[in-house]
Order: sequence, then C-alpha cells, then structure tokens
Amino acid sequence: MTNLTKKEKQLLTRFKEIDSEIHTLGGIAALLGWDKQTIMPSKAISDRAEQSSYLSSKIHEIFVSKELKNLITSLTKKNTLTKLSKREQTLLLHFKKEIKKSSNIPASFVAEFSKLCSSSYDHWIKAREKRDYKLFAPSLNKLIKMKKQEVNFINKKGDAYNLIVDDFEEGMTKEMIDPVFEELRNGIIVLLQKIKKTKRYKTQKNILKKIKFPEKEQLKISKEIIQTILQEDKRYYVAESVHPFTTRISFDDVRLTTAVRKGLPLFSFTGAAHEAGHALYELGIHEKLKHTGLRDAPSFGLHESQSRLWENQIMRGEEYWKHFYPKYQKTFPKLKKIKFQDFFFAMNQVKPSLIRIECDELTYCLHVIIRYEIEKQIFNKQVKVKAKDLKTLWNNKYHEYLGVTPKHDTEGILQDVHWVEGMFGYFPTYAIGTLYSAMLFDQMHKDISNLDQQLRRGKVESVRKWLKKHVHKYGREMTSEQIVFKATGKHLSAKPFLKYLEKKYSNLYGLK
Repeated sequence: MTNLTKKEKQLLTRFKEIDSEIHTLGGIAALLGWDKQTIMPSKAISDRAEQSSYLSSKIHEIFVSKELKNLITSLTKKNTLTKLSKREQTLLLHFKKEIKKSSNIPASFVAEFSKLCSSSYDHWIKAREKRDYKLFAPSLNKLIKMKKQEVNFINKKGDAYNLIVDDFEEGMTKEMIDPVFEELRNGIIVLLQKIKKTKRYKTQKNILKKIKFPEKEQLKISKEIIQTILQEDKRYYVAESVHPFTTRISFDDVRLTTAVRKGLPLFSFTGAAHEAGHALYELGIHEKLKHTGLRDAPSFGLHESQSRLWENQIMRGEEYWKHFYPKYQKTFPKLKKIKFQDFFFAMNQVKPSLIRIECDELTYCLHVIIRYEIEKQIFNKQVKVKAKDLKTLWNNKYHEYLGVTPKHDTEGILQDVHWVEGMFGYFPTYAIGTLYSAMLFDQMHKDISNLDQQLRRGKVESVRKWLKKHVHKYGREMTSEQIVFKATGKHLSAKPFLKYLEKKYSNLYGLK
C-alpha cells in the first residue's frame, strides 16, 4: 500500500475479509462435494443437496451484495487503484469483471436455467439408456436458447461464442483459436493417414486384452504414481470414486480420487497421473495468495495442461517407462513374458474410436475440435442450427476426421455431460491444455539438459520444480497466455505438440 488514506485502508481491509470469506465458504462447499462422490451414505443425498444449495446461495448472496459492489467501485477508482500493489489491482479487477457479468443476469433467470439443467439431466440419462437422441434434443434446444439469452444479458453486441469461451479460458477468442486448431486438426489427420498405411497398424493387436490386472493392484500402483508426482503426503488425500477427479478444499488440503475401468487396465494408471497433475498445480500456488481469489489457475486450459503433461509426456513417455516397467511387471507377473517395446507400443496404440475419454493420445484433440466446431456453429448468429440437426453434424464430422461413425447415439452425441450442464465453451480448453503441455514440456527440455536421463532413472523432482517456478506459483496473477509466454517465449501454438506426436508415433509405427 502506498499513501493510502485511512478510509482507503479500511475499504481494502474489508474487501480482503469478504474475499477470504468467499474463499472459505467455497472450500466447505468443495469438501461436501468430494464427500458426496466418495464416502457419503446414499440416503444422505437429499440433505446434502440442501446443504450444498444453502452454501451456493450464501456465496452468491455475498458475491452480488451491495457492500461488495460499493467496495470494488471505490477501490477501482483510478486515483485509488494506482496506489495498490499489482496483486491487489489484479484481484480487484477480476472481481469487478465477474460481478459485472453476474449483476447483468437476473436472479430469476439463474434459477430457471439451473432448473432446466436439472430436468435436462434426467432427459439425457433416459436418452442414453434408450440410445435415442430425439428424447434429449428438445431439452438441448431449450438449453441453447437460454445460453444465448444469458449471453445477451452480459453483452448483446459482443460475439456470443467468445463470451462463453471467456468463462473458461479468459482472454481467449475463436479468432485466436481457429488458426491453431486448423493446423492441429490437419496435422493430426495427415499423421493418422500415414499410420493407417503401415504394416504395423494393419496387423496390430491388443496384447493386454487377455491379461488380468487385479483391481487391488491397479489401485495400489495408482497411489504410488500419485505419491511419486506429489511427494507432499501431508497436504493431500486419495480416495476412490466412479470417475477420477481432484478438488481443492484449502491451501493445505487437496483431495483426489482414483478409479478402475474394466477392460482398460491402464486407465487407473494414466487417470492417477492426470489427477496428480491437477493436484500438484493446486499445491504449488504461492502461499501469499492463500485465502484470496487469486489462489487459483487463471483458466481451465492451463490447469488441464498440467494434468496432460504428467499423464502423456511423462507417464506415457518411453523414458519414464524404461524405469517403471520392471516394477509394473513385478506387480502384474503375467507381463513378464511381454518385452518392454511390445508393452510400450500396446499402451500407445493408435485406434480411432468414438468415445472421447477412452480414445488414444494421437486422436484425442480431434474429438475436442469436433465439439468446438459444432459449438461455433450453434452460437453463430449468421447460421441457424437447430438441436435436431446436431446429430447429423456430429456423425458427419466423426466420419470425416476419424473415419468412424456411431452405431447408436449413446456412443455419439449423447456421450458428454457438458452441454447438459450448460457448459458450452468448455470443450476447447481440453485441446488448449494439451497444446500448452507440449509447449511447456518442449521448453523444459531446453532448460533441463539431462531431463531424459533423469526420467529414465524415475526422477521427477526437476519437473516438479520447473513447473512450480514457471507455472504454479503465479495462481491467477497473470492470464494463461501471459504465463505460458513468460515460460516459453511463444503464444499458443500447435507446432510443439505436432512435433512431439510426429517423433513419438513415427518411432512406434516405423514411419520415415
């Protein structure tokens, strides 16, 4: 604080108290959510819904209160704002932006949209059971209509899709994303076509399919991987859930879960690495940001980059597996007959498929780009796309990009829950995170000359330290683009990821 008046100091102190209160209540809500998905008795669902609803209402009430609005209005006046630290300015301007957005949306609309999402979920479940998109299409039509209405409340003149992408990837626009995704899409498709022509692709088999991987041992290995990545065992806790996830309760309390998928023996391993990447980010944010709105990642894409980096570049990488495979064979003795190179090929096999969360590393971004392109059409004011037409659009893009077509709607347009929850604009963050992970890993190799040798010995400490120094510690003091540019000297680019894919899969499939 520089030359603040007594009144300004009082206002700033009160603002920080409210910020801390919102942060604390959010942590309690997160704990209830984690408990619900892990150990809560099934009969407690009704009471838990009331508890969670109360907390959400309380947080919203504080967030849109006249007191907070007045505090921010006073503290963001130019003659006051310039006296504050850079960190305080960033926090205040972040609050100002979010409050302005929230205050433009009527409370009645928020309640109505929430109710629609809830009823749509039931329709989605029934449609999935019947494998019939027509049972969900009317609900999706209403969701799209209300989302467009929400955008109009916020900024009627602004580009609709850019506004909703900004909710998840602040500062990013489709004008920035389009050329990068186009290069990414074309690059992957060209590489995929080359791979499909190889003898190895035409004769490949799933050698892991007939091997039994006991669930108990899978979970044990998963927890060991989490321990390897995180180290700080007094600040996190691991449980089991249907779907793996990570949530932050407080500065020294991060919860993550593991899960096992029948018929997918490596799902628990890669899932554990993925969630540990998220958890490491949460644990690495600077202590000075504790109890503030800056104690978070600046975007979903950057958070995803950390999980993807550990899951793919490190834990699916050849260097680390050269160290880890003997231990994996010891845990699953039937693997002793399988040579390392055969196992490594099996875990990285390319096979275009229909389900995004179960697909291979090479084709993953194509699944995301399909959704991104459809969302852009939905929110394009010049093109009228109805929900009933989206199934055909979806199936055509899958056939064009991946060469596969859904046999039924549950493995097609009904597979994701995002649109059901009104989360339009979220999908591109998955691909953006994947690109950021490759950019950061590429730079890490330049900064740590013996990185590959360290990974061959199972050493990941230098990776942890590099990520904390260049990414984690900042929280949301900067945008994702600023953090990545500061670390790599480059803006969002597909080139490092395509280079990584070309090298890895050329070796696997014998491409020249």
